[in-house]
Amino acid sequence: MTVTVVDGVLGLATLASLALIVFVSDRRVQVGSFLSFGVIISLVWLRLGALDVAFAEAALGTGMLSAVLVWLAVRHPVAPAHSRDPDGPAAPHWLKAGVGVLSGAVLTVILGSLVLQARHLEPAWTTDVPRSMPEGVSHGITGVLLAFRAYDTLLESAVLLFAGVIALVLSDNRIPAGPRAELPPVAVWFVRMAAPVLLLLGLWLLFAGSSDSGGAFQSGSVLAALLILLQMAGVDMRRTHRLLRPALIVGVVVFIVAAALGPVLGDAWLTWPETGAFAVILLVEIALTIGITAGLYLLYLTLEVAP
Repeated sequence: MTVTVVDGVLGLATLASLALIVFVSDRRVQVGSFLSFGVIISLVWLRLGALDVAFAEAALGTGMLSAVLVWLAVRHPVAPAHSRDPDGPAAPHWLKAGVGVLSGAVLTVILGSLVLQARHLEPAWTTDVPRSMPEGVSHGITGVLLAFRAYDTLLESAVLLFAGVIALVLSDNRIPAGPRAELPPVAVWFVRMAAPVLLLLGLWLLFAGSSDSGGAFQSGSVLAALLILLQMAGVDMRRTHRLLRPALIVGVVVFIVAAALGPVLGDAWLTWPETGAFAVILLVEIALTIGITAGLYLLYLTLEVAP
């Protein structure tokens, strides 16, 4: 890969956004810089040819996180002062800087040694990788996530499920109304016009994941962002809120049931059946998308009731 002027501009923009995040104390500047950083990193991944990672960064790291950070910057524009005992001794600045540098050096040595050792270890697949790909899935990353890293995908979905359950606990097992925001008429008009486009984009990412970049997590992030925008635009979401509890668990439940098909048919856990594998995988992906959408949207709704 040849380094061009575009790469240099992206590198400088990354450093500039990081400097604003670290050295500026104003929360609104920090939030704006962080969101800019997410967009720049998405472009960096696109430049490197990692389209799936770019989608994930744009949808989760920038798209969904922006709603939380903007809410935080609007509600609490000034960071709370750290409580400190006035009678207790304060650590000198040189000691704090020294501890930070030492900790960074130790982490760099540990991570560097792990990377150097990992280069000497080659993957030891016991079967032919292309033949082990699920039936009907031609995209390599999606196939690996479902065939070789299915445990990771299941656990990631379960983590989001538990996060949604905690959000319900914080709101006394009631679906909260969500943050109140009064958007200008132009913004409300834009949200209503963009809603069908975002819906089609989310569905496209879901069904394109078997043969191209996309999948349940990217699709769920876009659909959750759509629900958040509709909530902010003043659309009545009460009917949608009634479905959040069953939608929250459907992804993990369907994934576990599909994973149990292997032992039932005399095969290993999380092994897809030879006949009808594509239909089972598509059902799992649809269920995961519903669960991810509900979990992310529920976390947003809980912002106002979180302590």
